[in-house]
Amino acid sequence: MYKNSRLIIVGAALVLAATLSSGVAVAGDPNAKEAGAEMKWGFKAAKRGYWQEALMRFEHANELTPNQPRILNNIAVAQEANGLYEMALLTYQEGLAIDPRNTALRRNYTRFQEFYATYVAAPTEEADQGAEDAQENN
Repeated sequence: MYKNSRLIIVGAALVLAATLSSGVAVAGDPNAKEAGAEMKWGFKAAKRGYWQEALMRFEHANELTPNQPRILNNIAVAQEANGLYEMALLTYQEGLAIDPRNTALRRNYTRFQEFYATYVAAPTEEADQGAEDAQENN
């Protein structure tokens, strides 16, 4: 299970890199320039495995330039890496509501849905057996 979730995170990080390369800054807008800098720092942190730092940087970029699908994608990836699965699900959905054709966002969301359905949302047989055992002992 850990290996699969790690592969998902690594794959999402690679898409994150491609997404970051498209840039955020708009010429002359100081908030956009600062958001671009935050995205770069966030990506560097993510690359080193500092996912909490990356999440903080991406969230700050989103505060500076809200509702940009590429930023929301990076936030969702960082939330996923930090184990904030329900938040990641909502963030992916928020980004797709803004730009349903965003390829990187859709690809990450599809991979996340597979992971979420298999490892997070679906109860394991062991957990079900434990619940049955607990009921039998009452």
